[in-house]
Amino acid sequence: MRTPISTAGQLILISVLLAGFSNAVDRGKQIGPRPNDLVSKETLKQFTGDWEGAKLSRDVRILWLTSPEDHDGGSHDYIRVKELFVPMLRSIPRITVEEAFLFPTRKQFDQADLLIQYLHFPDLTDDQFAMYQDFVDRGGRVVSIHESCIMRPIERAKKLAGCIGCSWKGHKISKWSKFAHGHHLHLDTEHPAFSGLPASLQFNDESYWNLLARDGVEVIGAIAPAGGKKRTFNSVLQLPNVRSHAFWTYTPGKAKVFGTTTGHYTYTFYDPLYRLILLRGIAWAIDENPAPFMPLVFHGITNEKGLVGTTDSMMNYKNRKH
Repeated sequence: MRTPISTAGQLILISVLLAGFSNAVDRGKQIGPRPNDLVSKETLKQFTGDWEGAKLSRDVRILWLTSPEDHDGGSHDYIRVKELFVPMLRSIPRITVEEAFLFPTRKQFDQADLLIQYLHFPDLTDDQFAMYQDFVDRGGRVVSIHESCIMRPIERAKKLAGCIGCSWKGHKISKWSKFAHGHHLHLDTEHPAFSGLPASLQFNDESYWNLLARDGVEVIGAIAPAGGKKRTFNSVLQLPNVRSHAFWTYTPGKAKVFGTTTGHYTYTFYDPLYRLILLRGIAWAIDENPAPFMPLVFHGITNEKGLVGTTDSMMNYKNRKH
């Protein structure tokens, strides 16, 4: 005859099971793609502010760097995301956007104010690294998204980190994983890029952490282990198993870099809150007021009921090979 488990024993068993479940979630196991729910336009306007009549203070030349898509459809859709964002950015007065495939030419570097990179980098030559480093040393601005921070082996990763602040340190040290809505993305709202934004957001995406980081890198976004969200940003960075480097800045000399290891899924770029923080980073990188960028938070993803975003996981996208 089976002996009944005591109440205390039941509580211990439940705690063990929950801990095991939490650890599995924190490892990113069994986390499938699921977009956020739609958000009302009025709610979003609390964070975008009023952009009526807002203009850039100068002409800005953006260079968007892309590559062939290297995953199944719905993730790492570099070309699809480029085709989404480039026309939107061009719709902002005083912005011009040129495109580069795999790596810019020296002329493109010379003419660009801001490089936005979302790609799988090829093996760069020493001359290409030197061109990139020269762009940064001259005060060039960079926005780096997701896998754009990965370079192997470690000696080449160090060169990439010299340009953007952070890079992949190797499989034995750097980590990657999906994260679900139970993991809160915490933002450093004391940083000017995120000032006035919610201190905590939720997404279903992927990030990297434990990266190689240069002196001067400032982590401004981190993903806490699954659980509560009421923490200060500095306390989040001290948590065991925190996923640091979700967002960072790097300001060597006159250069400014805004980087993120998020942006795995294509639907993430159709999420208005993700667009909001990405556009805030772009504006910060070029020393501009974010207001002229704010209409793009809603562009193409607002329905007739005033709800913004997408519920489509977009996993059926057929990648185009270039």
